[in-house]
Amino acid sequence: MATGSGIIRKVSGKVGDLVYTVRSGEQLIRGVPSKVRNPRTELQMAQRMKWPNVLAAYRALQPYMKDCFETKQGGQTDYNRFMGTNLHAEPVYLEKSAARLGAGIVAPYVISQGSLPSIQVNGATPATDIALGQLTIGDDTTVAEFAQAVVQNNYAYSYGDQIAFFRLVQEEDSQDGHPYISVSATRVNLDPADTSTLRSVAPASGFSTVSGMLGADAALTGAGIAWVHSRTVNGKTHVSSQRLVVDNDLLEEYGTAQMLTAATKSYGGTTDIFIRPDGTSGGVIVDGNEDGGDDSSGSGSGNDGSFG
Repeated sequence: MATGSGIIRKVSGKVGDLVYTVRSGEQLIRGVPSKVRNPRTELQMAQRMKWPNVLAAYRALQPYMKDCFETKQGGQTDYNRFMGTNLHAEPVYLEKSAARLGAGIVAPYVISQGSLPSIQVNGATPATDIALGQLTIGDDTTVAEFAQAVVQNNYAYSYGDQIAFFRLVQEEDSQDGHPYISVSATRVNLDPADTSTLRSVAPASGFSTVSGMLGADAALTGAGIAWVHSRTVNGKTHVSSQRLVVDNDLLEEYGTAQMLTAATKSYGGTTDIFIRPDGTSGGVIVDGNEDGGDDSSGSGSGNDGSFG
């Protein structure tokens, strides 16, 4: 960086490839590149091609994301944490035309991170590691009975805690056939005085008895599910770290090298097209402006939603 002084008037602004600023009374001059090239190695391109699907999953889950990322740093949003974490998950690639329609494939993404022990899920008919003792959940089971069974048979749970169940279903648009994600979420408070029936607030799909454990009522087909344990202490919400358990058949088509190639071609190839964080595409950046980009709109962040 060069410095300048003298009797000439000090100026600020950009002239050609030079930027003029004034700091502490001194004229400062620095050069800038005429073009900011868009890095596009094969590895970088493959990573960028993951953006649209991770974004589609976030948008579907956004109404329920508040307090799901206990460990996010100050100033970091749920969007930042969700996207940054799940770009390292198994790849899912979408072609440009599908992404612009809001397409999404259910994938094993992390939906919560926190300090409580993770809930383990296993089996063809998914069951958690939350023991229910002698309780077999039925139509007449009350929330109080469920709460007592959970607290009495699991040391990590206390009255006043919550168990949330997330179910992401793979859907297909009836008009053009593009895939999309629908989400349902339920949270049950472990209240030993609540005499309402469990079925009035929680579905059998996530609140059934499977071999003495809390689980699902059917085999996992065309969906992704997760149970999240949460607890609020002195106004701060603590959660378990959970990743969606997903029907592996959903990833067979959209996670292949062939799909990556097709998706890359749909955006114009690796020569001059990149994927923005919001899932839209653009060209190389010239003097701070995109050249030949796609002007389709879309926002990646939005407001953090609340759950419950």
